[in-house]
Amino acid sequence: MTPWHLVAFLGEVILWGCAAWAGWTLVGGPGRLLAAAVLLVGIIIIWSIWAAPRAKWRLSLWPRLGLVTVLGVAVSTLFLSVTHWPGIITALSSTAAIVAAQFMDDRTEGAP
Repeated sequence: MTPWHLVAFLGEVILWGCAAWAGWTLVGGPGRLLAAAVLLVGIIIIWSIWAAPRAKWRLSLWPRLGLVTVLGVAVSTLFLSVTHWPGIITALSSTAAIVAAQFMDDRTEGAP
C-alpha cells in the first residue's frame, strides 16, 4: 500500500459523499433521503464494477481515469443545476485527487 492508495481512497469516499449530497440538495421534502440514497448506491455500484481495486472487470488505467472523470463531472453537473458552488468545488477537487493519485500510483508501480 502506498500513500497514493490513501489519497485515492479518501477522494473516492468524498466523491461518493458528494453524490449523496447532490441528491439531498436537488430534491426537497421527503424525497431527499431517497434521492441521496439512490445516487450514493448508484455511484458505488458503478465504481465497484469497473474502478475498484479488486473489481472483477476493472478497467485499465486510462479508461478507469476517464470513468472517474465522468463520474466526478456528472456529480458536479448535478450541483451546477442548483448552482451549489461548495458541492461543485468539492466534487471536482476529489475527482482531481483520485485521478492524480491513481496516475501517480501507476507510474510508481514496480519502482524500487
